Amino acid sequence: MVRECNIFIGNNGPDRIILVDPTESDSFRLIQLPTRRVHFVVDPVRAKFAYVFTEDGKLNQIDVLKGEISQSVRVTDPYSMDGHWNDPRPRIAVADNKIYVTDPLKSKIIVLDATSFKKTSEISVEGQPFNIVAVGGSGKVHGEHHDHEAHHHDDHAH
Repeated sequence: MVRECNIFIGNNGPDRIILVDPTESDSFRLIQLPTRRVHFVVDPVRAKFAYVFTEDGKLNQIDVLKGEISQSVRVTDPYSMDGHWNDPRPRIAVADNKIYVTDPLKSKIIVLDATSFKKTSEISVEGQPFNIVAVGGSGKVHGEHHDHEAHHHDDHAH
């Protein structure tokens, strides 16, 4: 039997997140973070996990089914939540088997393997990358012997 899992994640104060499972009698679970939260996302591929970046420069993997931090790794120097709300701070994006964390003060993006939760590379960028979005897509692939004259091209481009 397959059970649908709809768990919602939200912030609950500066150093906690809340997991909400509307199907459970005890539907709210608080997760205490080691320090204040900077940013968090849900893993769209591995829905069991969410990731929270905290002020201490660590990326924390949250097991949303168990309601606990399953592992943490330092990816940047510390970032304070003090100051203006719009100050450049790290942000997280997840695509395929990679986790991307921006490091605005060092002008780079840190890449981690989502399975091993280890840093695999860094991407140097200009400026202060403090926002990031993962975008995916797919398209129609034509075989070697695709006949361009045999059909209309209204539904796709070449």
